[in-house]
Amino acid sequence: MLTKALELAAQITHPVTAAVFAAVLALIALVALSRRKGRPPMIAWMLSAIILLLGLSPLIASTWLDSRGLYRIRIQVLTPDRQLVKEAEVTSSAGGELTKTAEGWELTLPPQNKPSDSTVTFRASQPSAFLTGSATLKLDRNYFPQVALQLAPLPSSSLRGIIVDPHGQPVANARVWILGYDEAVTTSSTGSFDLPAHAADGQQVTVFAQKGSETAQVTAFAGRTAEILLRASH
Repeated sequence: MLTKALELAAQITHPVTAAVFAAVLALIALVALSRRKGRPPMIAWMLSAIILLLGLSPLIASTWLDSRGLYRIRIQVLTPDRQLVKEAEVTSSAGGELTKTAEGWELTLPPQNKPSDSTVTFRASQPSAFLTGSATLKLDRNYFPQVALQLAPLPSSSLRGIIVDPHGQPVANARVWILGYDEAVTTSSTGSFDLPAHAADGQQVTVFAQKGSETAQVTAFAGRTAEILLRASH
């Protein structure tokens, strides 16, 4: 039962709800510990007082922050399939330093930093996964707001380059495509090509090129320029 109560308490975020839950839990503890002797022993009173104090702490803090106009904003960053992100680069349009927490990030915003339009935009990215996202929060009388920011893949880039033969001469009319995609382009008279990479800027892709019996397969970076050497296939 204690485990269940702790699990339920961990899910409570609103200060008033936490205070009510603590009061009920303190009363249960008081009744349970006094059942044998008919009246609550000293340890029962002490335990109930501690539970009640812990439960009231968020409400007291909320009231105090409310009086100062101080916001404490919690930010959760989610993957495209809505899984919690533990590591990301997170920034705020209101400035300030974001503190890492077990569930995400937290920004303490004093009244002097509150934007004139009461709107704060949060941005997050995972460069290694080529994900980015943003979310906007309208500040009101809730001084403990929460923001869920969902990441999405970066926009697709293109791949430019030139196809050359073993002598360094440009190869015209060579077919070029990205591994996993049917879309292909043909090189110009100067051997150049411009191909949708189906990947974000800086992401690695595998490129194929072919003209007659000459072929090439190389790894390139989307958004960059690649030089591909055609060789006779064996």
